[in-house]
Amino acid sequence: MSDQMSEPADRKLVVVLGDTELTEEVRAALESLPWPVRYVEDPAALAERAESGDLVLTSLGAQPFAEEATQPSRESTTTDSGRPLRARSPKPFEPNRLYEDAREYLDETLAAVRQSEDPDVDRGRLLAERMHTDLLRDNSLINRSLEPHDTYDLASHSVNVAVLSGKIALGMVSGVEDAVEVIHAGLLHDIGMAKLPAEMLRNPGTWSEREQESLRQHPVLGAEILERCAPRNEPLRRAVLQEHERAQGQGYPYGLFDRDLDPIARILGVADVFEALSHPRTYRSPFTALQALERVVGMQDEYFSPQVVSALVNEISAFPLDSYVQISSGEIGRVVATDPGNILRPKVQLVWDADWKRIPESGTLDLSTRPDLTVARALLDSELPIT
Repeated sequence: MSDQMSEPADRKLVVVLGDTELTEEVRAALESLPWPVRYVEDPAALAERAESGDLVLTSLGAQPFAEEATQPSRESTTTDSGRPLRARSPKPFEPNRLYEDAREYLDETLAAVRQSEDPDVDRGRLLAERMHTDLLRDNSLINRSLEPHDTYDLASHSVNVAVLSGKIALGMVSGVEDAVEVIHAGLLHDIGMAKLPAEMLRNPGTWSEREQESLRQHPVLGAEILERCAPRNEPLRRAVLQEHERAQGQGYPYGLFDRDLDPIARILGVADVFEALSHPRTYRSPFTALQALERVVGMQDEYFSPQVVSALVNEISAFPLDSYVQISSGEIGRVVATDPGNILRPKVQLVWDADWKRIPESGTLDLSTRPDLTVARALLDSELPIT
């Protein structure tokens, strides 16, 4: 984190809008930063709203700010004894063969679409079956889907949405066939994006009205591709077409309401937003799983089906099974059980002590019975001690 991002909280961020209209997601990202935010529509009024030392963001000066915001933030915390919690520079994470197979499939699928060739939909179905089996066994795919990826990586994003959607489907007691269809749709939900200019997707600034209109057409483009290369799979085409629709008609491309939405599209919509919040964008750092869950929960009823959001919370939790957390006492452990009614206090198998020495005979700590201890922070697999 640079010195600029750790400046005193009494400063404010002044956002000069001019003719720019901020999307709801960008506005939420700005307001999550550690400064009060003030918006100025007229650049001439800047002198009245900004004081010495304030940070000023304009549409012309957004690039440096966007680059700063892409650096993932880790909360600065200490143990109960006042000793700083240790963290290491991320090491390369262990590859998950199935995840990498799915990502390779998406790379090839998106490349085919860009070259106006038909993607191999049947291969995606076989991958979805394998992913479903893996999700039934453990949470390794879930944990991999929460690892960092590049600021905008469409292939990784699509695999992550497929994994998260499949987990939500399992939480909604879906049959095998239904769950596999959800995962398959998750893999292909954004294939229409491959028809949009790559430079537009990487643009760190605010899209023009024309670019926003192009973006809103990518579900239609994806559905047209599937109608041509998988004409008998109407549920897949419909899910891809409706994935960006929202409960009260705020979505696109048609402004449909929840009662008109395909059940798979409802699941994809929640998984898509949770995945986007959990990973960096050009204008912000990623949120933690807990922060992302809180934001999605806050959107239910107005934007999402409460049943789907409940399944996300129950299945993913603030700290997914098999993920690692650091306790406020400094120890590091693996999450072995979660309570949907108390998502902040999982049961943890302790693995390393506060000095990062492996605990030879690790015990289980149930945080729901230890009000004196809390989870200080979640750890990526790439941050774990090498012992």
